Amino acid sequence: MQFKTTQQILDTLCGRDHPDSFGPPIEGIPDFDPEKHSDGCSGGMSASYARLPRWVHDKFGETLPWRHCCVEHDKAYYYGGTRDDKLAADEALKDCVATTLEDENAGLLLGLAMQMAVTIGGQPYFATAYRWGYGEDFRGTEDLPSGRE
Repeated sequence: MQFKTTQQILDTLCGRDHPDSFGPPIEGIPDFDPEKHSDGCSGGMSASYARLPRWVHDKFGETLPWRHCCVEHDKAYYYGGTRDDKLAADEALKDCVATTLEDENAGLLLGLAMQMAVTIGGQPYFATAYRWGYGEDFRGTEDLPSGRE
């Protein structure tokens, strides 16, 4: 029995001709600015880390040690592109997190979990502020769209 990939299931559910489907990178939008166009690590990860006790920040730093991985991933998501571009960005996120953490097993486990979450949750078909190609929301503005704060 041949199982379908997550991407194949989503394509089936949403239809390949969906107007928000994959395409070339988005043009005519402001250049990516991490301060305006990224929330660090989504899913409450950065926000939760910010609320941890002082000793955690003293030991590991003011932001998540792998936050730079998330910002680079956000940059790829901001501009969007082809399905292969998205899969490459999700793979790069996993690899970056895995190599950033000192504990190899924990890094790989967290990286894989984050890759699975963004592969499923970051589809261009979903009307979310963190979907693939979300830079389109900034056309004609520099402000952060609601829901991305």
